Amino acid sequence: MKASISLLVLLFSMCGAQTRSTQTEVQTESQSTGAAAAAAAEVSTQLDVSAELKELREMVVELRVMLRYTQDDLKVVEERLGISEIQSAVLMTRLAASEAEVIDLKKENEALSADLRSVAESLAATKSDVENLEETSEKSKVAFSAAQSADLRAAERLSATKAELENMEKTSETSKVAFSAGLPSGYTQAGHNELDLVFSEVITNAGHGYDSSSGFFKAPVSGVYYFRFTVRDDISAHSMYISMYKNDQRLMQLNEYDTDGKGTYLSSGLTLQLEVGDVVNLRLPAGDRLYNDVHNHSTFSGVPLFPL
Repeated sequence: MKASISLLVLLFSMCGAQTRSTQTEVQTESQSTGAAAAAAAEVSTQLDVSAELKELREMVVELRVMLRYTQDDLKVVEERLGISEIQSAVLMTRLAASEAEVIDLKKENEALSADLRSVAESLAATKSDVENLEETSEKSKVAFSAAQSADLRAAERLSATKAELENMEKTSETSKVAFSAGLPSGYTQAGHNELDLVFSEVITNAGHGYDSSSGFFKAPVSGVYYFRFTVRDDISAHSMYISMYKNDQRLMQLNEYDTDGKGTYLSSGLTLQLEVGDVVNLRLPAGDRLYNDVHNHSTFSGVPLFPL
């Protein structure tokens, strides 16, 4: 706005100077040419002044228009300036709040730094405690390993002792099992089928492993047993047979031929490995016979040797 006013003043000054210059020239010419030319010069001067004034009016109008636009622009600028001032105030408020937050954050950071130092100190102390615990744990492991070794040796000794006791028990049990028995007096005759011999005349039956009603020996414990038999027949010119069975499996069969009629004997024995419940007995083939009397010519015996 100030620039527009200055421009208007400058134009008026130029117009005034030009008018004065023109008047001076007219006066000079009037003096030179005389009174006749004075009237014509005055008319010309007035025309020139009128033209210049017209131009000045037009310029003033243009300047007023420019001034109006300038004022509008100035108003817009002032409004923007007001908005900018408001925004600046808001920004200042935010800046102040941010500065306060920064101060608070610095305080929190200092507190966190202190906490971090405390945590670091606690961590160092904990690390030391862990190292001490690890050292103690290692010593405990060594002691535990030694104790385990001692316990293992003790367990091995206990197991060995237990095994020895079991063997002793088995030996004790098997050592209590032994028998001898004879056939009943007179002749024992097999019919059309093979006959299970029943040595019913018990001489010894320790442990009751032998059943005198069936003629079977039943092993009470696993082990190795020795069985022996002796049988007699008095038929002349006749072959005598006898077989030993284990669980219905024939293990041995013997025979003897009588030629003099004075009595024929068969005697033999076997060492057998038996499991608990295995049975052993003697059988007479179909059609054969055996003899016995109070002198026990025909007997069946068994004893344990050792347990398994």
